[in-house]
Amino acid sequence: MGLLTLAPTVPRSVLARTGARDRVAVGALGLALMALTGLPYMYGYLVAGPERQFMGIVLNVPDTAQYFAWAREFGHAVLIENKLTPETGDAVYFNLFWWCIGRLSVATGLGLAETTQLVRPLVGAVYVITIYWLSGLIAHNRLERWTAFLVAVLGGGLGWILVLSKQFSGVLSAPLDVYITEANTFLTVMAFPHQAAAGALLILTLGLAARAFERSSAAMAALAGVTGLLLGVQHGYDLLIVYAVVGSLGLALALRGDGSWRTFGLGGLVCGPSMPAALYLAYLARESPIWRGVLAQYGNAGVYTPSPPHLLVLMGLPLLVVMTAVPLAIIQRHRIARWLRRADAPQLLMWTWLAVGYLLLYIPTDFQIKMLACWQVPVAFGATRVLLHSYIPLAERVRPFGTRNLAAIAATVFVLVVLPVNVYLLAWRFVDLGRVDHPYFLTRDEIGGLQWLATHSQPTDVVLSSLAIGQYVPSSTGNPAFLAHWAQTLDFYSKQRLVTLFFDPSPSEQERTTVLDDFNVRYVFADASEQPRDSARLATVYTSPGATVYQVRAAP
Repeated sequence: MGLLTLAPTVPRSVLARTGARDRVAVGALGLALMALTGLPYMYGYLVAGPERQFMGIVLNVPDTAQYFAWAREFGHAVLIENKLTPETGDAVYFNLFWWCIGRLSVATGLGLAETTQLVRPLVGAVYVITIYWLSGLIAHNRLERWTAFLVAVLGGGLGWILVLSKQFSGVLSAPLDVYITEANTFLTVMAFPHQAAAGALLILTLGLAARAFERSSAAMAALAGVTGLLLGVQHGYDLLIVYAVVGSLGLALALRGDGSWRTFGLGGLVCGPSMPAALYLAYLARESPIWRGVLAQYGNAGVYTPSPPHLLVLMGLPLLVVMTAVPLAIIQRHRIARWLRRADAPQLLMWTWLAVGYLLLYIPTDFQIKMLACWQVPVAFGATRVLLHSYIPLAERVRPFGTRNLAAIAATVFVLVVLPVNVYLLAWRFVDLGRVDHPYFLTRDEIGGLQWLATHSQPTDVVLSSLAIGQYVPSSTGNPAFLAHWAQTLDFYSKQRLVTLFFDPSPSEQERTTVLDDFNVRYVFADASEQPRDSARLATVYTSPGATVYQVRAAP
């Protein structure tokens, strides 16, 4: 059996009989997955107690609080300004997903965190279903389809090795090899609903494009263009993946003579509708001083695509299987060339996405890690194909075992081996939340201070505070925050130093008040651990044992 040999085609009558049963199984798996990923949220609300409030976030507070801030503004506007920095700018930003969350929150009267929790399982289920749908386009037998689907949905990498070593060293070395979410379906569904929605749209766009090429269908290509547009106004980074993969797939089909002009036309129908979204994002990056500054700080997080050895840890056994097949591909290059001449578009899509996707991981930009979005899907499909149609037949020749039984056993083991990382990630959420402390919880006094600001301040009043509080100021009060986010706050590190200086009693009064005047700070929020030195410029307007809000008086 060749490396890229198509799986034996199963008669359509057999697929029809198993289809209904499989759909029920996918539905049950989806419900179980949504319930499982909802447990950390339930736990957070249960352990909060009377003195704390759970903020509805289980991972990556800075980014999620940023999204909540957007949603609050979208509740009453279509275009918004950046309120995670004290500098003022034009209201020019739009994001479809968080606009929907903001409007739904206003319509239902639910909080932003609760509204997001209402939507999270819905978009998570859609994400899982689209992966199953794509697996049906690519796999031609049931075992291959389910193996690839389960590995893509439930699998993690080899980070469990780092977790085990942590028990001896006390430190989780290379934590990004465990926590990067873009290529982890389970973690995405649990913590990042906007990413799950984007993943579903990305898979739909590429899958529909492949079907359009396969059937030479303009209608299918136009539908892919619509989903691409929706993707572009929600998670524009992913358009690079769409353009690169669809362009490469169309070029491959055209070069082998599959109606080149019509192929290019179909590719244009797929990619064209999303071009306005791409141009809009380019406009923001070039013409808006605020958003240009935000993008320039993306490197502050220090999060880039892991180097190839670390990428292997992140992606785990599926990527290792694909890599070990490269020598086989070189040996079988003549057979592969014949296969390429007759493979259908969905089959070519899988391998094109796998190869082009790898090249995209290392584009020279600060957001290169976003190119990992959904890459676990072609990796899972490619690994499953290699396992079942190269290594199993090879093992059968060495020692006859019964190919069907051996394939089923290997597929089961393959799925089980990729689970441990996500078991750890889920379990560790309970450990993190069990501390009942910042950043996932705020004290009732701190909540009271934020509520006072939401009621008594003006939407343009800048609030200075520590980062622990500041990241929640825009979403909780609607005020611009002096310090809130590693990228959205312009000159982040400078402002971090200024906040430290302000709450330090040693600088002079003039140095401290200069910070207030230079950035038009109207209020200062101090928690129990950070209180500013007495000043004639600060008037207490809210006080409690754990938080104080000061109004900044005008300079004499």
